[in-house]
Amino acid sequence: MMRPAIVSLGTVPTLGLCFVACLIEGADIVSMGLVAPVIARQFGFGPAEMGYVLTAAIVGLMVGAATGGMLGDRWGRRVVVIVAFAVLGLCSILTAHADSLTGFLLVRFLCGIGLGAALPNLIAIAAEAARPGRRATAIGLMFAGQPAGGSLLGLFVASRAGVLDWTSVFYIGGVLPLLLLPVLILALPEPEAFRDARSKQTGPRAPTLVALFGEGRAAMTLLMWASYGFTQVVVYLINNWLPTLMVAKGFSAQQAGAISSFENAGAVAGCIVLAMATDRGRVRPVLMVTYVGIVAGLFGLAMAQSFWPVVAIGIAVGFFVIGGQLILYTLAPSYYPILVRATGTGAAVSVGRLGGIFGPLAAGKLMAIGLAPAGVLIAAVPCALLAGLAAVSLTLRPLPAE
Repeated sequence: MMRPAIVSLGTVPTLGLCFVACLIEGADIVSMGLVAPVIARQFGFGPAEMGYVLTAAIVGLMVGAATGGMLGDRWGRRVVVIVAFAVLGLCSILTAHADSLTGFLLVRFLCGIGLGAALPNLIAIAAEAARPGRRATAIGLMFAGQPAGGSLLGLFVASRAGVLDWTSVFYIGGVLPLLLLPVLILALPEPEAFRDARSKQTGPRAPTLVALFGEGRAAMTLLMWASYGFTQVVVYLINNWLPTLMVAKGFSAQQAGAISSFENAGAVAGCIVLAMATDRGRVRPVLMVTYVGIVAGLFGLAMAQSFWPVVAIGIAVGFFVIGGQLILYTLAPSYYPILVRATGTGAAVSVGRLGGIFGPLAAGKLMAIGLAPAGVLIAAVPCALLAGLAAVSLTLRPLPAE
C-alpha cells in the first residue's frame, strides 16, 4: 500500500523554504569554528578568549530559542522567522567588522539569538505543513539542511585555503540570510493549522509555565528537557572537538577534516532515514537503536586507530548523533498542542543548549588535565545513556489531542 505524500503539493514550497533556511543556518553555525584559529592569531586571543567567543553564540541560541518559541505562538511563526533571519544576516556581517573581544562576544551572541529564534518556529512550520503521519519525515528533510550547510561551507573554505580571508566567511553567512529575506516575506505562509487553531481560541493565552507544565505536561516536559540536554552534550562534543580529538590521536589536520566531513554526510543521511523510520510508528525501537548506536560509535571512535575504520565509524556517529537529535526535534511538536507548540519546542531547544555549553567545556577541561582522546569520548557515554533513557521514557506517555 502506498504511503501518502509527505506534504500536499501546495505546501512543497513551504518545506523547501524551511530546508533552505536550515541550510543557511547550518553554514552560520559552523562559520566561527572554521576560522577561529585565524581570528585567534590575528587578534592575539588565547584558548580561553576563543572559548568565550564560541560559547557566546550558544548562549544566544539558548536565549533566542526560548523567546523565539514564545513569540512564535504569540505573533505567528512566519514573523519570527523573518525577523530572526534579518538579525542573523546583519550580525553575521557585523562579525566581519569586529575588532575586539567585546565586539566578537556581542555580535556572536546576537547571531545566536537569530539562529535560536528561527529554529523552533521552522520546526513548527514543517510539522504543521506535513500530512498526518509524515511529520517526522518533513522535519527530517528540513533539518538535513543544517549538517549539509555546515559541510558545504567547510568544503568551500577548505578549497579556498590560503586565498579566502576570514571576513569573507561572515560576509557569506550574512548575505545569504539577507538574500533569503524577500523570498520569506513573499512566499513563507503562516501554517493553516496554526491559523485555524488561533481563530478558534477563546479566552487569554496560557502563561508560559502553564503551557509547559500545565494540563499534565510536567513530567513530559522534564523528560523532554533531559533528553535534549544530555543529547546536546554529545552533539556539541562531536561538532566542536572531533577534529581536535582526531589530531590528538595522531591523524593529520587534513585527515581530521575529512573525518569531520564524512561525519556530516552521515548526519544528513541519519536525519532522513531515522525520520522516515519514526513516521512508520516505531519511534521507541528507533530511539533504542539510535542511542545504542551513539554509545557504540563513541567507543568505536575511541578505540579505532586506522584512518578508514575511523571514517566508517565517523559516518555512523554522524548518522546516529545528529539523527538522534532530529528525532527529538520531531517529538516536541507531537507532545505539545498546536497553540503552545513553538513555546514547548523552543524551551526544549533552549534547555538542550545548556548541554551544548557543558559538553565542549567539559571536553576542554578533560583534555587540559591530560586525558587521552579515547577517554574524552568514553566520558560522553553516560550522557548518551541518560538521554536515551529519558527519550524512551517520554514515548511511554500518551500524545495530546490536536
